[in-house]
Amino acid sequence: MTTRTEPTAAERVTDLRARLDLVDAEIRALAGRRLELSREIQRVRQAAGGTRTDLAREMRVISPYTEAYGRQGTAIAMALLEICRGTSHPAR
Repeated sequence: MTTRTEPTAAERVTDLRARLDLVDAEIRALAGRRLELSREIQRVRQAAGGTRTDLAREMRVISPYTEAYGRQGTAIAMALLEICRGTSHPAR
């Protein structure tokens, strides 16, 4: 007869961390998609004689992050915008 034992705390943490790593990979993939779209928008806007950035749009992007996560949400949105503006380190 085989007895099933509950996972230890260490095993559970290892499992949860593996799942968290997958979520982080998904977030990076989504940020990469956002970067591609943002670059295309910048190209189209500049080709039409506009500016690379739209500050009113950026404020609309920041607001939901701030509402969801407070000050840290603002920081997340600002970091994404900086990356997607091309003013951060170059994407690989």
